[in-house]
Amino acid sequence: MNKCRHCNVIVYDDTEVCPLCHSVLDEMSEEEQQVLDTRMPVNSPYPDVRKRTRRLHFVMRLILFLFILTGIGLVVINHFTTPYFWWSGICIVAMIYTYLSMVYWINHDAGYAAKVGLQLIFTMLLLFGIDYFTGMHNWSLKYAIPGVILFGDAIVFFLMMLNRQHWYSYTLLLLLIALCSVGIISLYFVGYITNIVLPVTCAGVTGIYLLGTIIFGDRELKRELKRRFHV
Repeated sequence: MNKCRHCNVIVYDDTEVCPLCHSVLDEMSEEEQQVLDTRMPVNSPYPDVRKRTRRLHFVMRLILFLFILTGIGLVVINHFTTPYFWWSGICIVAMIYTYLSMVYWINHDAGYAAKVGLQLIFTMLLLFGIDYFTGMHNWSLKYAIPGVILFGDAIVFFLMMLNRQHWYSYTLLLLLIALCSVGIISLYFVGYITNIVLPVTCAGVTGIYLLGTIIFGDRELKRELKRRFHV
């Protein structure tokens, strides 16, 4: 059995994420299970999900309202200061991306690994798109996207430390980041980019991280790969 420390509810199946707040569940210790078996809870407190949902919806509407006002203000400033370059459009696209990302994280029940992986891919595509529509100076490939990959490595490390009992569940996310690192390095060999200091750095960090995961993962890693790929 697993327990959500935030909502104080017990989940009896194999779910790893709380169905209420979407936090990572903690496995109950033997002492906690024994206490649960020996007593029958009466009037057990249960979180007011509807109250929390109403507050969350209000916050999202407030953020949307502020984003719209900010976007209008940026367009006005852009028109009177630098009409030859519409930088406000980039800012508006970034705000739309941020808002949609928040909506996705709130409304979808997927685990953290799937959400983070999809978020990293969309962020890299957004940066590449901005680079492409502003003249394609390759700053996204040389600096921005490798930086996102390094940030992804840090997120995976944080998630593994936060959920040490099920750390191997983030292995696929690390493999996705490794594939992105290989993709960035391959652009150098086809002559698309010339400065590969940061791409090589992110590929090296990801490779060392993945190698350590494979070596120290042992049975847990093999079991996770067998469960995911049926091999």
